[in-house]
Amino acid sequence: MLGPQNAQDFIRALKASSDPPHVGGPFKIDIARDAWDNTLLYVPNKAEAIVEWLLTRLLKDKSKDRQSNPICDSRYWGLLRKVLVASGAEEHSDHNRALRAWLVPLLNRVPFAPVILSYLEYAAKEGSLDVAQYALVSQCIAILWPLAVPKFNPETLLECFGAAVQLVVVQGGPSLSDGGLQALDGHRALSLIVSSYRAALSNAGSKRKQLHTLFLQKHLHSWLQVAMRSGEGERGHPQLASDIYDAGIDTVYGLEVLKPAVDQKHDPALADALERTRKDDPSSVLRPLPRLFSSYVHAMRRHKGALFGQGSSQAPGQVADQVQSAAMAFYGVCDALARAGEGDAYWRCRVALLEVVERENLFNPKDDDVKALLRQDGDLAVEALANAWVAQQTSRTDNAVKVLAGLTRVDYDLMAASSAVIFPRLIAIPSTVTSASQYLQLLLEYESKTRNLPSLIAHICQAFSVPHLQRVPGGPKAAYGAASAGPLICLPFLDDLSRAVRGFLTPGQVLETIRDVSRILQDAYGLFLEREARLSADRGDGPRKKRKKEAPVSEDRTEPEYYAVSFALVARSMTVVLNSLPLHTLTEDGRLEAEKAISEVYSAVAARALGDGFLQSERREYWHWQTVVTGALCLHYGLASVTGLQQQVRLGQPILSAMISTVSKPGASSELVVEMFRTLLHQCSLDTLQPSDVLDKLLKLLESHLPSHKTIWSGKAHALSSEGEAAVALLHLLVDRWLPYFDAWSNPEHRKKFAQILTNAQVDECTHPASVLSATSVISRMLHDAEFWELLNIRDAFLAQINEQTSQLDEGDLSALLSQLKKKKSPCDTEDVLRFASAYDTLLLAPLEYLPRTLHVELLRRGLLADVLAFSTSQLSTKSTVSSRNLLVIREFLRRSIAYLGSIESVVSKEYLDYLVERTSTVAADEDLGTVTMELIDMYQGALVRAAKRGSASTVTDLLNRYIQTYADGVENIGHRAALLLVVSLVREGSATDFPEDVVEALRRLYKQMLAVGTKNYQLSSEAPLVLDVLETWSHVQTLRQWLKDEDSILPVFGEDLSRRLLTWSDDKEQLASLAPVVLAILLAEVQDAAPSERGGRLLYVIVAYLSLARSVQGGIALESRMGSTIRTFSPDDFSVILELVYDGLPLQRGLSSREIASLIRFSNAVLCNAPEGTSKICQSFTTRCLNLFANDERFTLDFDLRREVVDFLVRQSSDRVRFIDIDHRGHASDVVVCQPASLRTADLSSLWSLLRALLAGSPVHEQSTDVTVFHGVVNVLSALVRLRRDLVLNTLPHLGQVLRQLASCLRSLRPQLGGKQRRLVVDTLPRWLAPAQPLAGAESKALARLLTTLTTKTMVRVHGPAADAQKPEALARPFSKHAAGVLAAYVDAVNDPLCFVSAQVRRELQPGLFALCDMLGEHNRDAMMVSALDAGGKATMKALWREYEKQRYVGKG
Repeated sequence: MLGPQNAQDFIRALKASSDPPHVGGPFKIDIARDAWDNTLLYVPNKAEAIVEWLLTRLLKDKSKDRQSNPICDSRYWGLLRKVLVASGAEEHSDHNRALRAWLVPLLNRVPFAPVILSYLEYAAKEGSLDVAQYALVSQCIAILWPLAVPKFNPETLLECFGAAVQLVVVQGGPSLSDGGLQALDGHRALSLIVSSYRAALSNAGSKRKQLHTLFLQKHLHSWLQVAMRSGEGERGHPQLASDIYDAGIDTVYGLEVLKPAVDQKHDPALADALERTRKDDPSSVLRPLPRLFSSYVHAMRRHKGALFGQGSSQAPGQVADQVQSAAMAFYGVCDALARAGEGDAYWRCRVALLEVVERENLFNPKDDDVKALLRQDGDLAVEALANAWVAQQTSRTDNAVKVLAGLTRVDYDLMAASSAVIFPRLIAIPSTVTSASQYLQLLLEYESKTRNLPSLIAHICQAFSVPHLQRVPGGPKAAYGAASAGPLICLPFLDDLSRAVRGFLTPGQVLETIRDVSRILQDAYGLFLEREARLSADRGDGPRKKRKKEAPVSEDRTEPEYYAVSFALVARSMTVVLNSLPLHTLTEDGRLEAEKAISEVYSAVAARALGDGFLQSERREYWHWQTVVTGALCLHYGLASVTGLQQQVRLGQPILSAMISTVSKPGASSELVVEMFRTLLHQCSLDTLQPSDVLDKLLKLLESHLPSHKTIWSGKAHALSSEGEAAVALLHLLVDRWLPYFDAWSNPEHRKKFAQILTNAQVDECTHPASVLSATSVISRMLHDAEFWELLNIRDAFLAQINEQTSQLDEGDLSALLSQLKKKKSPCDTEDVLRFASAYDTLLLAPLEYLPRTLHVELLRRGLLADVLAFSTSQLSTKSTVSSRNLLVIREFLRRSIAYLGSIESVVSKEYLDYLVERTSTVAADEDLGTVTMELIDMYQGALVRAAKRGSASTVTDLLNRYIQTYADGVENIGHRAALLLVVSLVREGSATDFPEDVVEALRRLYKQMLAVGTKNYQLSSEAPLVLDVLETWSHVQTLRQWLKDEDSILPVFGEDLSRRLLTWSDDKEQLASLAPVVLAILLAEVQDAAPSERGGRLLYVIVAYLSLARSVQGGIALESRMGSTIRTFSPDDFSVILELVYDGLPLQRGLSSREIASLIRFSNAVLCNAPEGTSKICQSFTTRCLNLFANDERFTLDFDLRREVVDFLVRQSSDRVRFIDIDHRGHASDVVVCQPASLRTADLSSLWSLLRALLAGSPVHEQSTDVTVFHGVVNVLSALVRLRRDLVLNTLPHLGQVLRQLASCLRSLRPQLGGKQRRLVVDTLPRWLAPAQPLAGAESKALARLLTTLTTKTMVRVHGPAADAQKPEALARPFSKHAAGVLAAYVDAVNDPLCFVSAQVRRELQPGLFALCDMLGEHNRDAMMVSALDAGGKATMKALWREYEKQRYVGKG
């Protein structure tokens, strides 16, 4: 049936009582759509009629079920959108104003809000949102809402707002930053609803209380969920989430609501609503609660004038006190919610609430109620620490300590009275609870500032008393281990305590502290002796029962062990105090009295305990006596090393003899053994003891227990539980502290034994964490230390041992060994091979630069024989203990040596290369060994190719014939990889005309065999699996075709098919990462084979495929490097085209995302680094345009991904030596450094300086973590310009000075506990990439110092051509001397800034650069600078710097 033919029929059809109007006819929506699409049908005000019918239908039928509800029918919304858009409702024109004349009255007649409310409720109830339908509805809302909203009352807008919030909760995803919320607000429909509600709320007047009540009853839970998912301080959340949160805050904390809340101290309605919600969903209340509290404080301060008045009768500061009181009253409400449970979420909420109190400065010391409330929180935290050693309660313990730290930051006196309870509960906190160390640091800082360190020291000693140790379950040994690993004995805290005592203990407190420590130590040891005497009497130990070891069970049997633990812990902690006493601050009389008191401590405690423990041999067998002696030895060593003591602390010969005899006995604990050796070595340095016996015992222990490579040590003395760990600790002690003494004391036999210990130690691959020690890590650090190689005796003994251990290899002959290998005869014993491998294993830990070249070459020759012996022994002997790792070690040494020595023609052997190629298939199962083997083959083949280039071509020809036969046999083996490496070497070394004809001819035959194999193995069907080796072979076939200039053969083109399969890849991502570079290389090679008219399109496809694959492949380094190696063979025209295509995609307005543009910049870097010959002008033009683009759009310096790539681009284009990653045929990366002319020109300087200034400019917004690569990148750019392009810098020295001033300003750190405005004053001057909480460290300061020093270094401008010979080396010191004062002034301002500080490490590392500036400045310019540019504080800083400069300046006297 046909639709309406005239306007009357159309209107009647729409107003018919049934749908469809006629049985069997079209539905009304179809009639309306057809009428709108039919331009021949004239209906007066057609758009108005259709819109009115649509809105009426949506309104009347909004309550029907989903099947018949037009609100859930996309046809209605689609037609409504079509009519509105076609009618010009989206345009701002006269026609739009005419449409408003009928659209606004229509919206007044037909309410639009119920329709939207119904749709939002439906969308929030559905399991999955109809995205297409929602997009139509959003566009309709965006058009109609601004016209209809003036007639909506606040209650209606609140309902719409609540429905929008519920939709965000249901459909926004668990994290509102993952893109779900952006999709919901695509046309800003939800933003319009939220902003309309906020506007109506601000004008609601007396209705605000009613809206507040309705909001708490209906919408609080969903609003809290949005607040929970868009937490304060989290990055990446859209503006809509913030608008929703602010709208809720305006509703809950409006002025009309706050007034009665202030009178009643809190809002009972809000408190009740939060409590109800907490019972149903605790996390939705606890997580956003601190944010709500912070917003409450801000609201109170914003309305403080209306809430508290500003009358003249009020005292100064009274309003601030009232704000604090009201805020803390609401804190009580929040704190009650946070105390309602004991889970981790409740404790985290308490911590966050206290952070708000501290940040907003809400604590008033005069408010007793607030003090009581906060002390209750502290008492609960202290109670939670009662079982702090329980591993299952680590999270709770961590939060409890954070609560105490927060209270300490708010006001130290809040919990000062509980210190006697807190310290004992800290002793056994696990080391994983890092907040404990931070809390102790806070306490230490406060006590240092108040000069109350003796009280802190007393609390530490009291914490180790026996009653507190007995609370730790497991007995005295468990208590000793837990306390030794706790925060009070950890090295960071002891270091902080040492610095505090040295820097903040007053002269009047020194003697008092010594006496207090002496009394504590004597009391601890006296109690131990008392309990030990009681236990000895109980068990009957005496002359008549001397041999009796086991005592009968008694009630107090374990008490002496607890007292021994107490004494050992107190001695260890108090040793730090006594060792750090500031004796230099005392007068002469006071110093003598202090030394006397220290001597009394030694004689009354340390000497007495050592005598009691060592001189009675039966006591050495008991654990508690060994613990006491360990503590006494620690105390003795600390007192012996006190700086400033005029009298040396020496042990008597009986004790020393007893110690020497005890170290070798099996019953001694490992911790005691290490302490005894440390004390014995120290006594040897005082000439109290002959070192020979001590070194004998030490080396014997190392020789017996060090070889085990599985032994690791945490670095903590109490954790020493085996003789192997003790050996590692002793080796660490010897290497770290006593190695120079060992070099002087030892005889040749000692040094030889020590070298044997080093070479026989079974080293591993250092897979342990950096925090633990092993024999490998200790030996590696020693061999990397220049001090070891400067100790001639030890160095010569070590090298002699290496030489002797491998000298047996000189007797062998490589040809004979290979012949025996072919006959399957094992020519060597397993023990000999293991001895050879052990020597090379140790050598791998040493830098190759330290080995003498003669010995290095000899070891390389021996390594070839050791390789064959290790392989033959492992393969031919059934009982061999030689593993693949031993072979890997030898080949890795060969690889590193060949790479370091460079020229290997003297050791190149075709026989060895044949052995590697033939036998590699047997080691292919070990990936690491296979990789090293292929690198060795590549090095050897590269040397042979270079020899062939000079005329010695027979070896290369034989290799090519071997590989031809390998492909002809059709056997898949490792020889294919070697053939591909040989192809790469030949192509890399030059063109075909550079090699003899027989080599080229053999290569042509290899090319044909590879082409046949590649064509046979590859199938074009989409089901065929992608095999990496096959694709690699085909890629090298394409490379050979270009190199040989073979125009006859036509290669099939299937690169695009391969790329499509990768773009839809759903299997293993690692396999995708290995296949993607090869496929891109195939695509690029096909570009060169294509017709000139098709190359532009193919190159564009390559770039698009690269961007798509870069999103899937992590990092993308392999992609760019492999493509770069292919681009080197491009013609200049093709190279220019690909750069043009890259540049076209760089502008941000072209539609690519920031990550894709970052990938393009990274790709352009790889392209420029691998530019073909004759393309320098093309590279320079591209660089200029890129620099101009980056400088003209600040987003390139603001976005994280873009900024990092832009900095890398600047670094690469300003330097002539570019380091990039080269990827071989198996996907293995290696560093390659290529030389290229710098691309920068004079025309680029304006953009360059603009970019550098923008990178270092201040920003009001900062990232969460500091990106130090930006700082180092800027320094590297300036360093390259100063070294290589002095001609460019000379014309822009003011710009250089300005950037250096900015760099110096970046070294500042914020002072702690700054106010909001003070913090903002400093933070706004820091660049965006510099997080205020993570200031720059010494490494960055050292880099800047190197740059400043480079200014005084004479260099030559890097130019090419005849002008290079006429140059003279010059420096920028004299030209830059006029600008040095500005850089120094920037440093002085940074040091003197009252809101900042420059750390001591930063100042120390920067000194060489500052001295270079002082050298340029001269005394005349210094005086002018002092007068004109510096204030009083600046002058003092400058004078101090100049004095340091004068001390080190060379004055020509020697």
